[in-house]
Amino acid sequence: MLVFDVWLIIIFIVKSQGIEVVVQQGTLLGTRSSTVFNEKLYYAFYGVPYARMPVGKLRFKDPKPVKKWKKPYDARTEYHGACAQVHIVHKHALFGYENCLNLNIYTPELPDTLKGDLKAVIVWIHGYAFTSSFSHIHGPDFLIENDVLFISLTHRIGVFGFVKLKYEDTNANMGLKDIVIALKWIRRNINKFGGDKNKITIMGSGSAATMITLLMSKYKKLFSKAILQSGSFYSPSIFQGDYNIETKRLINKLKDKGIVNIVKASAKDLALVAENIYTKMEVINFQKPVVPFTPIIEKKSNRSVISEYSYDMYKETKTIGFRIPILIGFNSQESMSEVTPLIHNTRYLRSLNSSFKYMVPFTNGCKFNQSSKSYKRVAKKIRERYFSKGITEESIHDFLNYATDLQIYPIYKFIKKYLAVQNNLFVYKFDYEGNFNVMKTNSLTGSNTMIKGAAGGDEICYILKCEPLWENYFKLKNDVGDRDRIFIQQIAKMWASFAKFGDPHHNNGNVTWPPMTVKEDNLFVFGKENKLTNSKLEKSAYKFWNNIYSKYYAKENCEKIHDEL
Repeated sequence: MLVFDVWLIIIFIVKSQGIEVVVQQGTLLGTRSSTVFNEKLYYAFYGVPYARMPVGKLRFKDPKPVKKWKKPYDARTEYHGACAQVHIVHKHALFGYENCLNLNIYTPELPDTLKGDLKAVIVWIHGYAFTSSFSHIHGPDFLIENDVLFISLTHRIGVFGFVKLKYEDTNANMGLKDIVIALKWIRRNINKFGGDKNKITIMGSGSAATMITLLMSKYKKLFSKAILQSGSFYSPSIFQGDYNIETKRLINKLKDKGIVNIVKASAKDLALVAENIYTKMEVINFQKPVVPFTPIIEKKSNRSVISEYSYDMYKETKTIGFRIPILIGFNSQESMSEVTPLIHNTRYLRSLNSSFKYMVPFTNGCKFNQSSKSYKRVAKKIRERYFSKGITEESIHDFLNYATDLQIYPIYKFIKKYLAVQNNLFVYKFDYEGNFNVMKTNSLTGSNTMIKGAAGGDEICYILKCEPLWENYFKLKNDVGDRDRIFIQQIAKMWASFAKFGDPHHNNGNVTWPPMTVKEDNLFVFGKENKLTNSKLEKSAYKFWNNIYSKYYAKENCEKIHDEL
């Protein structure tokens, strides 16, 4: 009898606190939570499926719309599921699942309690070189405190999202198509959560920002603003390899393990084999693609998401098909994470004197013949600009400068292209150093090398609550004067203001951040002092690399890399 009474009490509590939202697929059960600093209450719906499970016969297929639920879908349990990938620490283990096409939805108010207008929405997409990371470790707290509805979106990555098979019953760019179908689901249902479908800002860092720019023109009706952190469609990390070679290597390595059917291979075998299809020499050779499974040019059809190269698609300024407000930026040491091996083993820098040929970058879907005059001229110009004093174990900062400029150039090229047709572009440089610079901390831990500035991705944990650092945030709960807490509140307010008004300094006190224009070179720098300046240094690097690419990377000077289906 006692057990029965307890059961009734539990049922009563659940019913009394029941939070239900009805979407097109049926009823969702949600829960309540509160923010870490101000304890602001919000509603949370975890692990909401936006498409059917991409497993079995649906592996390597375009995402399919989720079916209706026969009973209420329980979205009350905190969900941190990642899409299948190699574990970032335990390299021989699988992390995540193939059943991963889900959303976490956090809203300050539901329609029945809404006191004002529907909320602006920020949709966060994860990305790290198209192969790892996931969005659900990023919490909504700082944006919720600024009255913004926040959604984290998980999509297929690596071999599961971008393998390029020629089988008739398989597709391409599944990871991109996941994002598209998720945005369609959000647009159809977001009003049920108190969100405004006409105020959806899509936000991503690194390869996620790159994917957003790839989707902007064709799918511009699915969102009204974009926040692009450290990425654009000019990035050399896309369209970078011969898919025939990649797929052949993958299949042959699977055969070596006795696996003859890639569609039926285990997720672990697929992930581990895909991680190691390039040799160590290929990894250090800037002329080789080191990320095997990235977006690809598809044959034009009603199912394709990318059917031509970005530099062809936007060759003429007037063809840019999107004119939405954009907040875009980069970090002062953008390449720090990628250069980590050299930071910890600076003696490897000496080898660059004898193997400098590896320093000529791969880009634009082509590579040089290493014996060509053009190739040697490019190598000479790079050495003169970045390594004029030679290369020694003390050259790590020179190498960082080189690698960072190489990563910032595609962002600046996008900025220049966009400014030719639109002025609602807000540009930032992130140089802030605090206790939540996760990427920098990970890069420098165990090294005696001192590096000033912020690594690529370091702004994320100031805008979103990164779950692994929860205790660090909690320590600031009652310390309202802490430098990091003040900065978190400032930058989160700017991102929220942009989502609401298309302007990061709207009603933001003494902050002045006008858009960049062709005539006004406005760059907002987050650092010891958040201030408006110009991009003189970045423009110098842009001019150098733009000259290199336009003069030496013309198609007639390059060997074609087959990247299209």
